Amino acid sequence: MMKSDRQNTKKEEHRILQEAASRIPELFTQNSYVEDDALLRNFGIVIPNKSRFPLGYLKLWPQDFIVEEVSTAGEVSTVDMGTRLSSESPLEFSPTTYATLVKCSVSTIEVVDDLARELECDKKSIGFAGIKDKDALTAQRISFRKISRQKLKEISSPYFFLKDVTTSNGSVATADLRGNRFTILIRTENGFFEQKNFGFFVENLKNIQEHGFYNFFYLQRFGTPRLVNYTWALSILRGEYEKAVFDILTYAAPRELPYFQQLRNESKEYFGDWKKVEEIFSPFPIIFRHELKLIEHLKNEPDDYIGALTQIPDQVSLWIYALASKYFNERISLSIESGEDLPKKLPLFLSFDKHDWQPYENEMRRDGIFPPPFANLKPFPLIQMRHREVSTRDHAEILGVQPTEHGLILSFELSKGQYATTFLSHLFNLVSGKVPDFLSTEKIDVKQVLGKESLSETLQYFNSVTHSKIETASPEE
Repeated sequence: MMKSDRQNTKKEEHRILQEAASRIPELFTQNSYVEDDALLRNFGIVIPNKSRFPLGYLKLWPQDFIVEEVSTAGEVSTVDMGTRLSSESPLEFSPTTYATLVKCSVSTIEVVDDLARELECDKKSIGFAGIKDKDALTAQRISFRKISRQKLKEISSPYFFLKDVTTSNGSVATADLRGNRFTILIRTENGFFEQKNFGFFVENLKNIQEHGFYNFFYLQRFGTPRLVNYTWALSILRGEYEKAVFDILTYAAPRELPYFQQLRNESKEYFGDWKKVEEIFSPFPIIFRHELKLIEHLKNEPDDYIGALTQIPDQVSLWIYALASKYFNERISLSIESGEDLPKKLPLFLSFDKHDWQPYENEMRRDGIFPPPFANLKPFPLIQMRHREVSTRDHAEILGVQPTEHGLILSFELSKGQYATTFLSHLFNLVSGKVPDFLSTEKIDVKQVLGKESLSETLQYFNSVTHSKIETASPEE
């Protein structure tokens, strides 16, 4: 599917869902989910005083959540329109072309996939420093190795644009990233700004500014809305490849729409009849794009479950890292609850160094993977086995705090690899799923409210692909 077809394909998916919703509305009911202490413990996350935190809803509109990359030199890639690449732009040759990618309602990986198809190049020719949120308005530097500037001029999408183009040598890499600047509207309940409640919030924010916050890997690491990708990683590590594929295709997660749960239950009934399973998922080539890649391989090689999984190597890597993240979270929480000193850094277990496994031995024995059977990861070369240390605490640089009638706007910077939702989970009990009735649903230009330059041009550009959570029926990703 070419990038230029994405909008039409999404519209067709939406049409099918709308038609189904009119026939069987009970399969499109949604619930609200509060990411409180009880829920977060399932992912190894324990945050002191969590029961006292106010409720906060994120990403009602993509523009409620703005992410702008900050380079090691301190340069910020902004989401304004900037200088677009046009047909009049010069065509001087250089080994590498750099641009700022501004996108909305699509993930970095999806954009790179689309660009590679349209430019007819290897994805490795396109460099970027980090994966930015899908349900957000984001900006990041991106590079193209040995790609014609003329081809770049022909790129057009309602989901993204390229601006501020330069040429040089090298490519964008993780080492070029210092962190990210966030400008976020947290939509709050009516009583949030009452003196008692807001006073507690302000005191908590002050404490976090002074002492930092626990650097947990947050829920998106575990694959929203299903939140079980680490279990697929466990199956792969145990060499249970068929079980991994079975669960990926058939597990009906409580947070998925009942309509999608029904499709997964149907796929369970026909598991192994790959043409029939393909029929179940094929009306939704974007929503179920990873499932369809597995099925396409299994139609030709019915019992080759390893080969099927190698069709989605980026996803398998994310799942394995999610398992490492869960163990990391559990180790931090164990220190918090036991009162023991928390080390400044912890290794992840994905290493051939036995010392990197030791902090997680109890958890790995519980899950039946100690010592870790890394040989079962050999079919997936994107998973790099090396020593990695991750800070157990982090600090946010607060740039702006603005109360509004719709909630609270926070502007802050985090170092690379840190989750804004992790920071915010130390301030709010975040709400996901069905939009609560108490929320204001008006569109807000958050930068303008903060006294910055309006993003009206950018928001107008993305208007056709910008939808509120109230409007969207497809699952979060």
